[in-house]
Amino acid sequence: MNQESKTFRLNQYLARCGVASRRGAEELIRSGAVTVNSRVADHPGFQVDPKQDVVRLKGKAIHPATHTTLILHKPKGIICTRRDRQGRKTVYDLIPSKVQRAGIQTIGRLDFDSSGLLLLTNDGDLHQAMEHPSQRMRRVYQVKARGILERSLVKCLLAGVQLEDGPARAEKVEAVRVSGGISRFSMTLLEGRNREVRRICSAVGLEVLDLKRIQFGPIHLLDLPPGKWRAPMQRESEALERIKTRQTG
Repeated sequence: MNQESKTFRLNQYLARCGVASRRGAEELIRSGAVTVNSRVADHPGFQVDPKQDVVRLKGKAIHPATHTTLILHKPKGIICTRRDRQGRKTVYDLIPSKVQRAGIQTIGRLDFDSSGLLLLTNDGDLHQAMEHPSQRMRRVYQVKARGILERSLVKCLLAGVQLEDGPARAEKVEAVRVSGGISRFSMTLLEGRNREVRRICSAVGLEVLDLKRIQFGPIHLLDLPPGKWRAPMQRESEALERIKTRQTG
């Protein structure tokens, strides 16, 4: 098929337009909110030709977005939702309004008390690829915890523990310093469940006092100051594109 006649699955097209991830796009489609050429398209596999078809979401025509991806150093005390009923500051308050209007969303989250590397994008395919379990995306955290990280505990963390939503384990644990009943170490996970580092540590008797993510997939936090953001460097953009291609393949 040549480029002139290339078509896309409807959920993929919506993701390319930056309105949602593929999974979120499927929900929009099934709700009847999406039309193609004025007819309701209620199946994510519906084929769309961007050059000929008019796709509308809730009556508004949509088009492929210019993809924007940002790397943010989330401070503690900031939430990852777009709006907060309690009026707390969100990560969207830290990025330019024009980027917010581009439909940018967080890839995964960090909880209120955690800091560190957070990716935001309006590229639905990238969003899907980075969060998909099959990618086994490396997430590296710096952890400060109350308790002594003995060798036996390291073995437990690597072997795995049972959480309420299933077994979980660390891929790698490296002790940095233990002093005064406080352990400082790095932990690598290959998935991103809710508050997973805190829950894994709690399961072996360690109370997390401070948590900072320093790597997510091919992206490193480096020396980015808290509350600041940057665009991916060329090598990082190329790495993210390879991940997306591998997943959408």
